[in-house]
Amino acid sequence: MIRFFFKKLFYQVYFSITIIMVVMMTFIGYFVLKEQEKSILEVMRTQALTIAKSIELVSADAMVGNDQSFLVEHNLNVLEKSPIIEFIVVSQNDGESLLIEQEHWQVLDHLSAEAKALEKDGEEDSIIKNPYDSSKDESYYYVYPLNFDGIAWGWIHIGFKLDVLDNAYKTMYLKMFLLFTFVFIIISIAIFFVTKQIVNPIIALSHATKEMTRGELEVQLISERADEIGELTQNFNIMAQGLSKIQNELKNTNAMLEEKVALRTRELEEINKTLDHRVQVEIAHRREQEQILIQQSRFAAMGEMIGNIAHQWRQPLNALALLLQNISIAYETGRMDAAFISRVNEKGLLLTNTMSTTIDDFRNFFKPNREKEFFSVDEQIDKTLAMLQASLDTNLIEVKRDLKPDLKIYGFANEFTQVIINILNNAKDALIENKQERCTICIKSYEDSSYVYVTILDNAGGIDDAVIDKIFDPYFTTKDQGKGTGIGLYMSKAIIENNIHGKLYVKNEAQGALFTIAIEKNDTQKSSFNTSKEKK
Repeated sequence: MIRFFFKKLFYQVYFSITIIMVVMMTFIGYFVLKEQEKSILEVMRTQALTIAKSIELVSADAMVGNDQSFLVEHNLNVLEKSPIIEFIVVSQNDGESLLIEQEHWQVLDHLSAEAKALEKDGEEDSIIKNPYDSSKDESYYYVYPLNFDGIAWGWIHIGFKLDVLDNAYKTMYLKMFLLFTFVFIIISIAIFFVTKQIVNPIIALSHATKEMTRGELEVQLISERADEIGELTQNFNIMAQGLSKIQNELKNTNAMLEEKVALRTRELEEINKTLDHRVQVEIAHRREQEQILIQQSRFAAMGEMIGNIAHQWRQPLNALALLLQNISIAYETGRMDAAFISRVNEKGLLLTNTMSTTIDDFRNFFKPNREKEFFSVDEQIDKTLAMLQASLDTNLIEVKRDLKPDLKIYGFANEFTQVIINILNNAKDALIENKQERCTICIKSYEDSSYVYVTILDNAGGIDDAVIDKIFDPYFTTKDQGKGTGIGLYMSKAIIENNIHGKLYVKNEAQGALFTIAIEKNDTQKSSFNTSKEKK
């Protein structure tokens, strides 16, 4: 039943407005009650102040002269004339207190803690339990200071019965309830008629709208109202007429659209026939661009390697030149004998073997891997550093190793070497450009249950924050024109992510740029890692 009522617009509006009015009246009633309570308490406070001042005025001499009999007699008269007062206490500072009740009085050595707490700088009042007789009900408690010639003499404590205050409250609550009920009935009736005036036209519009949804677009509403609802009804009639006209136009338009759709369908069919060819052409174009990038990367790496070969051969060539000079000098001085020739031959063969080994190392670097394989991370890094050592030593760059042994990854060893070379060359160029006093590159390797990590950290000051997110983009370089192609780091990221199933990223540390290579372990490596962890 309740759900049925709230499905109807009339009841929704009626109850919504009624609830709002009840809430508003409740708030107003609450604040009015609070003000009335304050007024009643203010009357009690005024009455208490009047009694306290009369006691002070009449009994001033008796208080100063410590005439207890007069104080008792006068206050008993006050209690007799004011039956709403339960007790009066005349309290002297640092002295005795006189408690006067109906037909009874006594001298108190000290006041209760509740009564003493109300003795402050001025008058105070509160509703508390009778501090002198816990068997009695609460009282309206009033405390008034006694001052004679500017000297604080003591206090007057007056306890009122709450019957008068409670009766005043009850009368006030009853009047407010009757007033609230009367106003609520009047407002509910008014809301009923106002809601009816507002909702009935809307209900009529709803019925007319249902007719329109069934295709009856010629429906018309009658309204004699001149307000916004009457204007809404007129606009609805105009809309219905317009929709009827539009419906007729749509029928004509649909026929035209069907012809255009058929024509467009034929055109799309023709496009679809050539789409496959376009996709193939675009894929071939992208592959060609990737091959060009790979070729450029190889040429750049080859240039770097040729430079490294030159650095590697410079020392053996100098040594060979010295050997040839020694042969000439030995011949001229007559020291050339079988032993001399043997020593020279041994040194020459050692130097030529060193140069031959250098050629083999660089040739192996350019030899493509046909199949993926497990290879040692620390061994591959050592081989890479051996190829670059001469170039690094020439530029006074110290390489610090912190490599964990027996770390293996699955992939192409030469491609991994190319990535390490690219990162080290970038670090070397940054150190040379920034002219650090002591140039260092730190290489570290470690692992966890899922990845093998290789980090390369230099002390060149880091990468500018404005471009650090772009350094892996193709053809992006921070080097001077002619000194960098901008494809080394791009190809390094592509190799790590596409061919070795890893990640390559960079961030700035306090001393410089930190490149991190994270290679995902395959199932065999993970199983081996977990087994070794259990043994530990």
